[in-house]
Amino acid sequence: MRIGVGLWAASVLAIMGGTVYGQADKPQDGKKRILFYSQSCGFRHSVVVRPVTGELAYAEKMLKEIAGQAGYEVDVTQDFHDLKSDNVYKKYDAVVFYTTGNPPINRNALMKFIRDGGAFIGIHTATDTFHSESGPRPEDKCGAPWPEYVRMVGAAFRTHGKQHEVVIKVEDPNHPATKPVPADWKILDEIYLFKDFSRDNMHVLLSVDTTQLSDEALKALAMERGQDYPVAWTRTEGKGRIFYTSLGHREDVWTNPVWRQHLLGGMAWALEKGPR
Repeated sequence: MRIGVGLWAASVLAIMGGTVYGQADKPQDGKKRILFYSQSCGFRHSVVVRPVTGELAYAEKMLKEIAGQAGYEVDVTQDFHDLKSDNVYKKYDAVVFYTTGNPPINRNALMKFIRDGGAFIGIHTATDTFHSESGPRPEDKCGAPWPEYVRMVGAAFRTHGKQHEVVIKVEDPNHPATKPVPADWKILDEIYLFKDFSRDNMHVLLSVDTTQLSDEALKALAMERGQDYPVAWTRTEGKGRIFYTSLGHREDVWTNPVWRQHLLGGMAWALEKGPR
C-alpha cells in the first residue's frame, strides 16, 4: 500500500519518485490502527499540503503525534488508490478524513467498514466532501456526489465567514470529546455553516454560543444571533461510530491543547464498540 509511516520514509520516497508504504497488517501488540486520508479534490487547505521536500503535511505529522501519544498506530495517505481495495479496511480500526471534493474511493467498502463496526472520524473538511458535482477547477472533478456519505457524516458544508474567535458551548460535558473542553471555551478558527443537518440524526457535543458574540463578530462569521451552529457531534451507522469536529482549519488549532484533547477524546469514543 502507498501509505506513509514516517517523515524520513516520506522524504526519501518522494525524492526517489516512489510511493510511501505502511504496515502490511495490524499491529500484533493490540494497538488500534488508524488510516488518515487527506486528499484534496476541491479546495486544498494548507495543513494538508505536503512540502516539495517530500515531508508529510502539517496535519499528518500532528495527527501522528496526537494519536501516537495515546498509543495508536497511524498510517497516512493522500492517494485514493489506497482506499480502492475491499481488503484495505480490514487493516484498520478507524479511518480519519480531512478531504474535499469527490475522490473516487471504494464507496461500498468504506460504508461496509463503518457498518460492520469500524470508526469514522471527520475533521473540518470531511463535510466538504461528496456533496457537490465537482471542485472549482477542471482537475478537481474526481467523481460524482455521494448523498449516503453526507447522511453518514451528518451534514454538508454550506459556507463560512471570516476566521474569527468564537465562544464554544459544551452541550454534553460528560462525553470523552468534551470533558477536556472548558465552559465558554474561546477559539479562533474557520467556523463552518452546514446544510443537510438535523439534530434528530445526531448527538451534538459542541456548538457556537451566539449569545456571547458581538454583532460585529456575528457579521464576520456570517451568523445570526439565536440560530443553531453545531461544531462537533457524534452519530452511529450500523455497528460503527462516527465522530466529527469542524475545527482544524488553522495550523495553531492543531497545537491547541484543548482541541487536541477534544479530538483525541472523540477518536477514543469512536474506536469503542456499541451504541453511542
